Amino acid sequence: MRKGLAVMGMFLVVATLTIRVAPATAGQAAKPALKIGIYDSRGVAIAYARSTEFWESMVKLRADYDRARAEGDSALSKKLGQEGPWMQVRLHQRGFSTAGVGDLLVKVSDALPGVAREAGVVLIVSKWELPYRDASVEVVDVTLRLAKLFKPDEQTLKILGELKDQQPIPFDELSLDPND
Repeated sequence: MRKGLAVMGMFLVVATLTIRVAPATAGQAAKPALKIGIYDSRGVAIAYARSTEFWESMVKLRADYDRARAEGDSALSKKLGQEGPWMQVRLHQRGFSTAGVGDLLVKVSDALPGVAREAGVVLIVSKWELPYRDASVEVVDVTLRLAKLFKPDEQTLKILGELKDQQPIPFDELSLDPND
């Protein structure tokens, strides 16, 4: 009889716990295992290329080039004279295709934790560098948040809004010739 009561008591404890715990978990939706931020690198590149910071760097490059020529420093003027066209090639790879923009994001790295916090993500990665994700991983597009770190004007924001309707040009189809 005591064994029967003990078994019955344990059954009641387990049943009570099951009843109390089950509704709490049954009504909850499965939470994603991981929530990450993704961005379209073209949007970051376009925002940077249209930023004051970029244009100021181009003015400085031109001034350095002109100064090197005026001083007769042919080696430096040749190097600086090639930098502009190659910068254009890199911008085309980024703005029209899927080339990485890590060096551009370094310029705003202090703000990245805030972008992640605001979006509720633990990681930010280019959407072109995410060939697979498990269904338990939730993605949040942070392209516009990242682009805004470069203080875009209204025209740039309009361009960025239209970007999602355009597929990138395959990287291997872009010209690497700075004279194209």
